[in-house]
Amino acid sequence: MSTIALGEREQASERLGKPYLLRVRCATPDERGPRMTNDARRMAARLVAAARPLRPWVHLTVSPWWARLLIAAGAQATADVYPTRDRPLLQVVPGADLVGLDLVARDLTGANLIGADLAGRELVGATLTDADLISANLVRANLAGARLTRAQLMSANLAHADLLFANLARANLAGADLTGTDLTGADLTGAELAPAELTGADLTGARLVRANLTGARLGRARLVRADATGADLTGADLTGADLTGARLRAVRWSARTRWPEHLGDELRARSREVEPGVWLVLGGTAHHGVRPS
Repeated sequence: MSTIALGEREQASERLGKPYLLRVRCATPDERGPRMTNDARRMAARLVAAARPLRPWVHLTVSPWWARLLIAAGAQATADVYPTRDRPLLQVVPGADLVGLDLVARDLTGANLIGADLAGRELVGATLTDADLISANLVRANLAGARLTRAQLMSANLAHADLLFANLARANLAGADLTGTDLTGADLTGAELAPAELTGADLTGARLVRANLTGARLGRARLVRADATGADLTGADLTGADLTGARLRAVRWSARTRWPEHLGDELRARSREVEPGVWLVLGGTAHHGVRPS
């Protein structure tokens, strides 16, 4: 495993001691991968070249700053990107005063946090599996690497929160506000997001497999290389969204679904009607920066 050292400026802008384990693909020169900026391509190439012996995948331990850069270049996160501290389960009673309490990497499994005010709080690497966060205030909270599997987040306010590599598999985010939220590399497999506000959210490299995004608002969202296989986008608004390299195989959509202007006709041609007014995206190679298979 290789460790990436940060310069002083990156250290000042990122909190140290919070590494993320990534898998970087060692592509051969003739492989045609997803498009990326020249700077990101050169950075990924240098990192891969530094690993010896050359393997199909290179594991790198990096800071959040580098993690975002490498995800943009096509890297993938491993299952547990932030190790939980060996700390006992924290029992939280409804209405408990959480001010001043260290919640970083804490085990809050099944905690009752309905309506809790956690705006701007540090919950990096916290375990919130099956936690009840209905109507909680998590504006600008740092939940990077947090485990929120099956968490109840209905009507929660997560605007501009940091959910880098968070595990939200099967979480219920119905009616949640995720405006401008960073969901880079997050796992939203089977998540309920109908309807949710995701305007301007960053879902680069996120997993949205079988997620329910019925009526979700995804205007100007970044879904670069996101995997939305089998997701439900009926009635969703993706106006101005970036779907470069996204996987959209078997995605359901309807006449009310609003695709980015340059993709509507293409996706319509690559879909079949499965019921009146509802279509399913078929496999195949697409153009204009979207990949349905």
